[in-house]
Amino acid sequence: MSSSSSQKYEWSQTDGEVVVRVRVGTMAKDKIKVKMEAAQLTIVVAGESILKDALAYRIEPDDSFWSIEGEGDTRTLVISLAKKKDKQQWRGLTKEEEESVPGADVMAPDFDVLALEHDDDDPERVEEQEQNEIKLEARYKKLLEEKGIDDEATLQTFFALFDNCIQLYRLNKMYTYLQDVVPACRKRNDKYKLKAIQALAFVLWKQSKFKEALPLFHEMEGILGKGAALCENIAHTYNSMGNYDKAEEYFRQSLKFIEQEHGLNAGNRGGVLLGLGLVRDRLGRHREALPVIKQAYEFYKERARGAPASLQAKAGISCAKLHMKLGEMRQAEVYIREAVTMYEVTCGETSPLTASAYHELGKCLWMQRKREDAQNALARAYELEAMKDAWDLVVLLEIHNLLMDTHLKEIANINRTKFQEYFKIVDFVVGRVRKDLPQDGNAAVYYKAAGELKAWGGNYNAAKDLLNKAIPLFREEKSMDCSSLIQACNDMLGFCDRNLAGTQNSPMSFDIPTEKAQEAEKEPQDGPVIEEIFEDAESQAAADEVEELPAATFRLAEPQDFTQFLQLCRETGRNPLLTDQASFSKHLKNHGAGLCWAAVQGSTVCALALCGSDGIFAHVQQVLSAPTLGKGEEEVRKQLLTRCTESCREKQLRALRAEPSVAGERGGELLEALCWKPQNFIYTTPCATEAATTNGYPAASAAASSAPRPAAPPAPAPATAAAAPAPAPAAAAAAPAAAQGAPAANGNVARAMAAEDGGEPAGVPENMVPKEDFGPEGEGLELPTKITKYSWDQSNLNVSLYIPFDGVGSLPEQDVECVFRPKGVLLVIKKAGKRHWYKMPNLCREIDPASCSKKIKADQVVMKLKKVEKGETWSDLSDEKDRYQRQREYRIQHGDLKGATTEQLLADMYANANDEERAGLRDAMRVNREKRQEEAKGSS
Repeated sequence: MSSSSSQKYEWSQTDGEVVVRVRVGTMAKDKIKVKMEAAQLTIVVAGESILKDALAYRIEPDDSFWSIEGEGDTRTLVISLAKKKDKQQWRGLTKEEEESVPGADVMAPDFDVLALEHDDDDPERVEEQEQNEIKLEARYKKLLEEKGIDDEATLQTFFALFDNCIQLYRLNKMYTYLQDVVPACRKRNDKYKLKAIQALAFVLWKQSKFKEALPLFHEMEGILGKGAALCENIAHTYNSMGNYDKAEEYFRQSLKFIEQEHGLNAGNRGGVLLGLGLVRDRLGRHREALPVIKQAYEFYKERARGAPASLQAKAGISCAKLHMKLGEMRQAEVYIREAVTMYEVTCGETSPLTASAYHELGKCLWMQRKREDAQNALARAYELEAMKDAWDLVVLLEIHNLLMDTHLKEIANINRTKFQEYFKIVDFVVGRVRKDLPQDGNAAVYYKAAGELKAWGGNYNAAKDLLNKAIPLFREEKSMDCSSLIQACNDMLGFCDRNLAGTQNSPMSFDIPTEKAQEAEKEPQDGPVIEEIFEDAESQAAADEVEELPAATFRLAEPQDFTQFLQLCRETGRNPLLTDQASFSKHLKNHGAGLCWAAVQGSTVCALALCGSDGIFAHVQQVLSAPTLGKGEEEVRKQLLTRCTESCREKQLRALRAEPSVAGERGGELLEALCWKPQNFIYTTPCATEAATTNGYPAASAAASSAPRPAAPPAPAPATAAAAPAPAPAAAAAAPAAAQGAPAANGNVARAMAAEDGGEPAGVPENMVPKEDFGPEGEGLELPTKITKYSWDQSNLNVSLYIPFDGVGSLPEQDVECVFRPKGVLLVIKKAGKRHWYKMPNLCREIDPASCSKKIKADQVVMKLKKVEKGETWSDLSDEKDRYQRQREYRIQHGDLKGATTEQLLADMYANANDEERAGLRDAMRVNREKRQEEAKGSS
């Protein structure tokens, strides 16, 4: 038993729990306050603070409890804290006590490496992880030398090091270590064999080596059998490889295992929903994907309980990307800004996840032409992406080009000194390209981009060095024609030479003349000559010669077009939909068979359209056209889409669909010119209505369906089709069942799954309901200023909501704003330049916004919410309790609680209860236990 220096409490521990004891004597129970959080413990007795400090290690609050033991003066408050990690030995109760104890020698034979192992559920603490990395790596190398790699202590230390380093994205380092660890572990028949295979599969997956990771996941499947987590990993891998049928198969298996193992809305359901949404996204069904992804976001948000969470941020980024594809930039920006804040808090300001979030934020802001904000976000993304261990040149080039766009496009004045702000980042990336990459055409592309930026910034000598580095690499590149790139480099070299020689004096700041001024300004001027530098000089040169280019011919896309597909992505600044040769070839043979078209000039693919089919509809997934087409670019895209439409019709598919963004610049205008019809941001062209009738799919249900469907049969001969009888009843009945995926498009994936499994979807409760959107007033709300305390009560007519806020009564009335919605309420208080806020977007029942009111008191805001249904009793302020009860009833009737024992039902109630309800359950269990003990004594 240990005690504090002040002797206010004593504590002890077992392998699984820490027990804290405080003598309270005859103190009434209502004078005792205990708050148990994951990393902090607060004890207050009769207003005196006994303890309020960070704990030495993390606990499981849901499994922790307190009680009063003893009688009279010996009554003692006993607090049982469930350890997050079993068998972890605490050297102090609080973090301060733990740090005051001399540290154990990490090199000692009995050192507990589990104390340094990363906790997956703990917010990432970068500095601590980096210190642990140094300690664990030193211990691992020492044990490796002394005991060898086959020793259990060596392996235990390595996997502690692995878990820590993975959080820091030390992928390359871990891959190198695993080359020795995996062969050693394969010889064993214990847990280390599986851990090694799992570790290598994870690293390969994170390095985007999906083809190498997949056999390892299947090897684990053979050892362990199928389970929720493993099926999810395999599904994500198939998804990344472009095998969407297999991906969906494994995602659905994972959802079933989750329901069996954890319940309807538990486990890693969020991750699986994200994967299912991504499948639809990659098939071009963005509108159908959005509610599935939003359901994953709400899952993680609910699980985080108001705290910043990296998984919520990840799902939010996915929501934002879909909103961007649908042209809904305002909604996208809200999600991304929240994700940036959460990643910085949970993963660190320099995390790769933070870098990606800033990249997405920069793209979203620039699409809204918020120039300065976009430049700041992209510059931060550029800096962070350049620092990544597993850095990606394609991503860096995309950021670089976007950043250049923000300074050069649609602007009245170009300030060339602004480019100097990026010199340091560019120099760092150039160093990594020279050191880490093969010196080929890819490296040359970056040298060229960096040289152009240096020239814009006025550093002509540095620009020349980079351009001269790029030219010979372009000449050696044989996979494509680089003559236009070489010419662009030579043009820029000429510009630099003239400025260095003094024959040209290009100003560092100049206005961009209007089109009319350019037309009038035909005669030579006196004074310095200003030479316009095009961001894409080779495209401009080609545009000037557009009449001389050979006419394009059209053919179906072929696997050997992959290299030129990547080149088109680079030239247009687009991310490739298919990232490797294998997935490109597979797409052309499976989902995209006979639907993808290429435009060819000479031997060069100058444009390409990727399409895919789900068996009912075809979807345009990516249209790329070379800038060198100049004025003919739009016509080539029209021709490509026309041929895709004809292929769709030949395959008896119902229609070809596309979002404006995938059709290229001014995509909506182009699709309308082809007579495609817009509806809900999706453009559609009819292709084979007769085929839809023959296949027996009702138009409305098939359009809404997100469930997998059988592929359309080959088109019958005309005579056969004319004579074909009506479908048999069984076939007709099967059609609506195949189309029952509609609920997923509306937000309830569980209903769609039940329908596909032959169940009744209407019986499945909603597990995601729409939450109120508060419009502009609800934007830009930051987590640090969130108001979390409130209370409420109700009468037959109203619900009263009380929000405490010190000094609110002294603020101007216009600084206290309430927004009422039928199912939500928002309060925003402006004070000292900050927006403090409280939001409840999912009230238990509907209210009448027009009849609601607010009253401002000295330190409190009171809101009166008018009930729509008079006399109706609300179970809680939010609808979460009602939704949970409906889901629980469904689980008892149909799900994981069907046939459960009383103990299992109570355990489930306890797991889903709040602190107050758990206290009641513990008291009830204690009373029952004491009653049984008394009965046992009486019978003896």
